[in-house]
Amino acid sequence: MSGAKTKLLAVDLDGTLVDSAPDIAHCLGVALEAVGFDTPGEARTRIWIGDGLETLIARALAAADERRSGTPSPPSERATGERQAEALAAFLACYRHNLFRRSRLYPGAEVTLDALLARGVRLCCITNKRIAFSESLLEQAGVRDRFELVLGGDSLAEKKPSPLPLVTAAEALGVEPASATLVGDSHQDLRSARAAGFGFVLAAYGYGKVDAAELGSSPRIERLAQLETLID
Repeated sequence: MSGAKTKLLAVDLDGTLVDSAPDIAHCLGVALEAVGFDTPGEARTRIWIGDGLETLIARALAAADERRSGTPSPPSERATGERQAEALAAFLACYRHNLFRRSRLYPGAEVTLDALLARGVRLCCITNKRIAFSESLLEQAGVRDRFELVLGGDSLAEKKPSPLPLVTAAEALGVEPASATLVGDSHQDLRSARAAGFGFVLAAYGYGKVDAAELGSSPRIERLAQLETLID
C-alpha cells in the first residue's frame, strides 16, 4: 500500500468479488459445442478468464485446435473468422440467461463491502467483462447498490491493463489516484493499478497468476474478508 489513506476502493469482478467461472465455463462449453468441439471444462476455463470475452473464446478455440491436431500450433485463421463469430454468438445467447445461476459471491463479500462503506471508503467496480453483463451480474448477486460506479471492458476505449478505467473512475468520483486502491486477481489488474497510480491488493484466491517479483511489496489476501484489516 502507498501509505495514504484509501478513500476509494476499486474492485475487480470475476475472480475477485464473484466466483463466476462455473457459469462462464458452462456457456463456453455451449459455445464450443456449437462449432463442433468438446467442452473444455471449468478447470481450463478458469485459466483463460481475465482478458475479456473475445480473448477467452479465442484461447478456447486455439486449445481445441491443438487438442484435435495433437501438436502445438498457434491459433488458426478460423479461430478469428466465422467460427469465432459463431462461438461468440452462442456464448452470448447462453450467458445472458446464466450470469448468476452457478456462480457465487466469494465468502464474506457483502459483509466486507458493507464494513468498508461504514468506514467511509467509497467503492467502484472495474472489470473487463462487458458492462451489460457486469451490471446485471452485480444486480443478481445483490451488491450493485454498494458501488457508486461500474465500468466494464467496453465502457471506454481501453480496458485493463490500461490505466484508463481507473483514471476515469478516480476523476469521475473526485478522488486522487494516490488515495485509491484496486483489488484484483490478475497481472492486468496489477499493471493497470501501477500505471494509474493506484495502490494494489492481490486477490490470491482468484483466477489470475501474478509473479512474486512483479507483485513486489503489494499485499495479497487469501480471502476477501482480509480487506477489512488492509484498507485503512
